[in-house]
Amino acid sequence: MTTATPLASEPGPVAPVPVAPVTAAPEPAPWRLATRVAFRFVFAYVLLYNFAFPLDTLPLIGTHLSTAISGFWEFVVPWVFRHVVGGPELSTAMSGSGDKAFDYAQTGLFVALAVIAASVWSVVDRHRARYAKAHDVLRVYVRYILAVAMLSYGFAKVFKSQFPFPSMDKLTQPMGEFSPMGLLWAFMGYSPGYNLFTGGAEVLGGLLLFFRRTTTLGALVVIGVMSNVVALNCFYDVPVKLYSTQLLLYAVLLLLPDLRRLADVLVLNRATQPVALATPFTFSSRTTWALLGVKLLFIGWMLHSHTSRTREAYSTWGEGAPRPPLYGLYEVESFTREGAVLPPLLGDTTRWRGFAISRGSWMTLRKMDGSKQYFQLTGSVEDRALTLAEGRGEDAKKTTLTLEQPDAEHLVLQGTFEGAAIDVRVRKVDTSKLQLLNRGFHWVQEAPFNR
Repeated sequence: MTTATPLASEPGPVAPVPVAPVTAAPEPAPWRLATRVAFRFVFAYVLLYNFAFPLDTLPLIGTHLSTAISGFWEFVVPWVFRHVVGGPELSTAMSGSGDKAFDYAQTGLFVALAVIAASVWSVVDRHRARYAKAHDVLRVYVRYILAVAMLSYGFAKVFKSQFPFPSMDKLTQPMGEFSPMGLLWAFMGYSPGYNLFTGGAEVLGGLLLFFRRTTTLGALVVIGVMSNVVALNCFYDVPVKLYSTQLLLYAVLLLLPDLRRLADVLVLNRATQPVALATPFTFSSRTTWALLGVKLLFIGWMLHSHTSRTREAYSTWGEGAPRPPLYGLYEVESFTREGAVLPPLLGDTTRWRGFAISRGSWMTLRKMDGSKQYFQLTGSVEDRALTLAEGRGEDAKKTTLTLEQPDAEHLVLQGTFEGAAIDVRVRKVDTSKLQLLNRGFHWVQEAPFNR
């Protein structure tokens, strides 16, 4: 009996290929109790403090919504402070300060409400091990809050409306009379280039925060910028300490998930792993494109609104505003009151020392005792009259003086001022000779020019 020999072309038996068993992805480690409680508190606080964002930034409804929310807290915070804390009445008047007693009381109320919310949340949701999706949602929300704030402050510097150039009055004010904030404003206002540099960094940080891939880089930029801002606000007594510190903490919050990876690369010199940049929720392709369109519209609106607003401020009352015909610095050559010529004696409370007329037709009057008065001016040389109003309102007290201009360098004011007849002759100062204005920039300096 013969055995058939298989041909060389015929395949032999194939060994089965081992298939690796399919294993489920490992379950992420649960968050520690302290981390879960802290997250609940931060989540509640951020929502309370920024309630209605981003709706309050939109056209048509934004202003009305912001006004309604502000009115609500202006009623609730003083009531709680008076009846619960037992403190005095809080002023809610707008003053330009973000560090009023009302602001500290409001922040304290938000902290208390967030503690209550986090406590209730911790009891109701005590079995949840982690908040992955909620953390992603909070991260997106904080990114946009911080990005919009950075664009607002950044464009106010790029178009130089936050720090205008020192006014005519500031140019002659003794340094010892500057407040710390006034000194900072004069320092910042002097240099358009430095405003562009710092404002550009803020705008860059804000734009980077709009996108997941560049969030870490944006947070690093904002931390660098806002650390300096917080230091300036604290050490120069600028009343935006609460808000600027909060913006800095937002940037730190965004950076926290990447601290270990940054330490691996920048400090420990070892490799790290990329993170997933997926959105917290999965959408259809059509919905994803629609959301991208909404995002681009929002970013476009933010860029348009902030640039247009700051450019309008720059051209209305900033350095781009037109100078009034009488713009300049004037010193008094002679001053007559009730027919008597008053010599320029230091400490005199009635004799004028000089005045400055700035953009917006504001006049800063300085007397011999160092006191200053501010007036809104109307009138002109052609009208032969100049009206000094102590404010902008219709009810503002007004004083009208006759105005003559005998030559290009002199003005003569006559009339009744503070209940007495005055005759004042002033000379316009050539401010171009001031060192601060004519020094300019020099690449080559053989010696420091420090005056």
